[in-house]
Amino acid sequence: MIDGKWTADWQPVQSKDKEGRFVRQTSSFRKGSRQTGSPARLAKAALRPKRGHYHLYVALICLWASRALIARSLKGLKDLIPVTMVEPFLTDQGWRFGNFPGASEDPLSRATYMHEIYTRADDLFTGGATVPVLWDTKRARMVNNESADILRMFSTQATLPMKSRLLAL
Repeated sequence: MIDGKWTADWQPVQSKDKEGRFVRQTSSFRKGSRQTGSPARLAKAALRPKRGHYHLYVALICLWASRALIARSLKGLKDLIPVTMVEPFLTDQGWRFGNFPGASEDPLSRATYMHEIYTRADDLFTGGATVPVLWDTKRARMVNNESADILRMFSTQATLPMKSRLLAL
């Protein structure tokens, strides 16, 4: 995406270093992350999950999104933070919502592609429309698209006892 518009020159394979190793793009929406402030700011910006307040977007074939999904389960947040899965392959417009087994339509904005969620968050967004995405449904804004930050946010929450978490798996 460039200035909030999808570009036909989109390349699903991101950059490589001089040895040919994958280089992940920098996440753009880092509210409440250590990147945007002190650890005290992270704690202050931590999620206060209430049923229906947050929504998680993932792709099961994305390792970073899958770890956010696993953390959601282990931290006992499955009943508080619903999930929408995109189709397990990239289209010419990136991640798509749909009716592929396990995937679903976007229940919040009826978007067809993940890049529409990014445009909803920032109408001039430039970058890749990646997953995971944690969305604040009450404020209609993207909270974070960095899996490490999402894991830290989930870890700050009061969660079920470990025995209950393991039984929920």
